[in-house]
Amino acid sequence: MDKLDSQRPAARALQTVRNLLLAVAVYTILTAVLQFFFYGSLTSTHRPRPSNQHSSSQSSTDPSTGSKSSNGYAQLRPDSLVVANDAYMGTRPHVDTYANFTRLVDVCRGSIQSLERMKYVYDCMQYLIERRDDYYFIPTENAPSIGYPSYVPSSVDDIGTCNGPVIPYHIWWSGKCTWRVELFIKSYFHSQNLPCSRLNLWLDVDVNPNAVEEMMRDPGFVRFLPLVKRGDIKLREWKFPARVLLKQANDGEGNGKIIKLGDGAYIDEVGNEWLEFSTRKMTFLPVAVSDAVRFVVLHYEGGVYCDMDNVLLRDLRPLLIPPNHGFAERWGWYEGPWDYNTAIMSLHPNSSLSQHFLKGAVKMGINFHPYIIGRLVYKDGRGEEFTMFEDGFFDPIWGQFNTPGVTRCTVPCLENYGEAFLGRKDAIPKDWKAYDGPRFEEIDGGVSGNDAGRNSDGSKNAGRSAEDSYWNDKRKRRKRGPVEEVHAPIQERAPTGFAPGYDIDKDPYPPNNRTLENFFKGAYAYHIHNQWAKHPEPNSWLDMVRRTHDGFLNGNRVNMYGEKWNGPQLPSYNPFPEFS
Repeated sequence: MDKLDSQRPAARALQTVRNLLLAVAVYTILTAVLQFFFYGSLTSTHRPRPSNQHSSSQSSTDPSTGSKSSNGYAQLRPDSLVVANDAYMGTRPHVDTYANFTRLVDVCRGSIQSLERMKYVYDCMQYLIERRDDYYFIPTENAPSIGYPSYVPSSVDDIGTCNGPVIPYHIWWSGKCTWRVELFIKSYFHSQNLPCSRLNLWLDVDVNPNAVEEMMRDPGFVRFLPLVKRGDIKLREWKFPARVLLKQANDGEGNGKIIKLGDGAYIDEVGNEWLEFSTRKMTFLPVAVSDAVRFVVLHYEGGVYCDMDNVLLRDLRPLLIPPNHGFAERWGWYEGPWDYNTAIMSLHPNSSLSQHFLKGAVKMGINFHPYIIGRLVYKDGRGEEFTMFEDGFFDPIWGQFNTPGVTRCTVPCLENYGEAFLGRKDAIPKDWKAYDGPRFEEIDGGVSGNDAGRNSDGSKNAGRSAEDSYWNDKRKRRKRGPVEEVHAPIQERAPTGFAPGYDIDKDPYPPNNRTLENFFKGAYAYHIHNQWAKHPEPNSWLDMVRRTHDGFLNGNRVNMYGEKWNGPQLPSYNPFPEFS
């Protein structure tokens, strides 16, 4: 016993050291996960920079007082150095337009065995923008618009009339209306066919029973109340259901008894087939709830579900009206036929496939994680019913993010999720690495507000005053040469024509040549991947997206299809205090 007693202190010390090492390892892993969640990379975007670079709140000098301040140039800085081609997508697809899923998969993926084209994201996006005649078509028989009234465009007080089926769009949220909710909603209004679309904002009343009433009073959401009144947006309560209807009985089908079918399914007394959800098995973490929401609401109503951390860039309708149009996207560069990402997904309502997903999730303990759903699709041989679109459709950053240099980078060439938020000088060294388009026309003194965009034919956007147009036409334009010259360091540009007191060389967030036309052109959406706590720096890619939305929704610029906003004028995004 004496020998054992003498060993116990050493054993306890060893156990203590072991526990400390385990705690350090857990802390390191947790910190890395949170870092990636908030900043999009494992290295902070807020790390200290060398002293010869301009930092944010500590380095900019107020031109009027000489004091150091974060808002020294915010009021004098032009929005851009170039005039954007706002109508870069041409005419919006006809309301009956179908997308050929087979062709899209073949060009952007290749065979399911070899995936020859999966990693060529740039080539896929080039095809999506340049060859719409190859994958879009209008059916000659049984067109969706048959039997519908004539098209009536929307107006300030009326959403208009669709000459075809109206497609529901679904998003889910829990909490206050942040700028990210505003970003998705404005991207929806900027890109979609509004008389033919309806936006359903599902609010979690399991977490907050008063969620709908509070959202209607939320300072961030009140700007959208005219569009709630017009019928564009519908606020809806999401409460986790105790059961889901799979099949409604015809008259006289029931026999007055409950029949258990197994795996949570049963037929009630009148013949309706139900699937029972046991909330005891369900985790109510937001990610798990949102995973469930999309499958339940799409089963009941169809349409498309989008996670809130997406920015819509094109009209989704041609993907949503073909028969049997179920789809999701690939999870990054994972090559398994089960590796689905359901951040944007579509299902036909009350279909065999939607029922199959619900039954499978119940078997797995009310688990709707994409990995579970993907394995279910693969195991049961139903992959052809649930198309997996490649990264170029909804998540174009993945290629360069995972294996830089393997294939041609996209435009912009971002190496991690956080770079879309960066507007500091030279913060993204490979920004335009893959660009080989026409020369940019740079305006001395830059452009702001209504002057920042034009139609694809070169005409100015509607809403400009004669004085604004005259001033813009007087300004000297310079055409830059090759890409390297276009994107030369900012200090090499002649700092002429700017507002008195503005020095482009000293501005930490100088204007640049970023436009929506060159933000993953061809993709249907951009996936931000969480990063909920971050704000885009001035003149970052996401800041440019916000300004483009504002120009359209205040009625002074057109959207990517050359259309003018006919709805109520919406307030602009609120400035972020740290940059204003």
